[in-house]
Amino acid sequence: MSQPIPYQLDTLGWMQFEYLIQVLLKSELGIGVESWDSSADHGKDAYCTTELNFPNRRITNPGPFVFQAKFVSGENAAGADSKDELASAISKEAVLIGKRLETGRWKSAPQHYALFTNAPVSASQRQKLSELLKEILPDTDVSIQGATDICALLDLNISASRAFPQILSLRNFTELLANVVRNDSLQRSDGAIREAEALTDVFVPTKAYDRAWTVLTKHNFVVLEGPPEMGKTAIAWTIAAVQLAHKWEDIDCDTPNEFFKNFTEGRDQVFIADDAFGSTEYEATRGTEWSRNLHKILPKLDGHHWLVWTSRMHILQTALKEMTLQGKAAKFPKPAEVLVNASKLEREERALMLYRHSRAASLESTGKEIIRKFAASVVDDNHFTPERIKRFVSERLPALAEQRKHGTVSDEVLAEAVKDAIENPTDRMRKAFAKLGNPKVAPYRPAGHGANGHPHRVGNLIPPLF
Repeated sequence: MSQPIPYQLDTLGWMQFEYLIQVLLKSELGIGVESWDSSADHGKDAYCTTELNFPNRRITNPGPFVFQAKFVSGENAAGADSKDELASAISKEAVLIGKRLETGRWKSAPQHYALFTNAPVSASQRQKLSELLKEILPDTDVSIQGATDICALLDLNISASRAFPQILSLRNFTELLANVVRNDSLQRSDGAIREAEALTDVFVPTKAYDRAWTVLTKHNFVVLEGPPEMGKTAIAWTIAAVQLAHKWEDIDCDTPNEFFKNFTEGRDQVFIADDAFGSTEYEATRGTEWSRNLHKILPKLDGHHWLVWTSRMHILQTALKEMTLQGKAAKFPKPAEVLVNASKLEREERALMLYRHSRAASLESTGKEIIRKFAASVVDDNHFTPERIKRFVSERLPALAEQRKHGTVSDEVLAEAVKDAIENPTDRMRKAFAKLGNPKVAPYRPAGHGANGHPHRVGNLIPPLF
């Protein structure tokens, strides 16, 4: 029977689990991990030829090392028992390792072989699995890292949440923070915690998210721009959540006055100014208020005080004109250096958004069937936005699934209903777009390939949903 573990690794699925292991290896060992194949077959591996402090952090061992991952679906479910499935997977892996050695894909057996699985592994099971691998790798040191071992690595490497923010969704967010953040900081960041909690289960790191980190670390200030519904706010609050896990304070600032009131020397603070929307619709006056005060705010920003501002390009330009008139814009970076456009999404990013929203919704079988059937058309729809996917999965899909279950909706009608849900914005969005003078989201044009070197993206792939 599965033992309870603090991090729900199951929710990642096989592909995201592999990314997690890559990120943890790099964080723990400081090695460059090779990209693993983007499919659910056997033999995904990363290797290192140099010496490493692994599997014991206090002992340096010579290379080469081979690292592999095995994901077992449903491992966190009540009563789950993965012993047979895991043993079968390891047996198949041993056969494949033998073939790699025979064909020369592996020129020689590695000095150390480590297998990572999301399944809990008992001492006796660990021994049996090691023996299976030892039949093929008799002179190799074999290490089996089960769920509890991975959870221990997560506790030691919470900093990996910057590259892989999905880590923050694997455990109750408040509970996770309580282990690393002072209580007074938690209290000061209460509003930010509530915002982040609503996002951690579904957030997908994008190119804009990566770019925002680059800008922040250089300028301590970033402006996330783009039309409504495209994820600017989600990026801002996820950055705040990651910094909170790093013991920074997160301050929600509706107005510049709140920035000045909460700014504290000697504390690490990230301020989130989500000024594009009010409680119900776009408020143009918010941007004006920030633009008038930006010349007073920027000098206070440094390596310990960051400002993440969701806004529009013209608001930043207005602020710079104001600063120029006052002779205070000379040291300010050019707008292009701090602006990050959040409106462009890669196809694989869109697919992962659909995947994570579907996972978080705990869909029944009929809902999963609909997602599988229409995943490609949803992801490639020109009107795709993260907010519409959220609304589709949480609001429209349950009713469609119920109709489908009772046979009252045909494939054609179902396809039209899915298309309608993705292409029609809410009344709030219509009002916002009208006030912005931009009634449409720019058409989506699929990119050719994902960016290299990012552990949370692999190729042009719609991930397997369930």
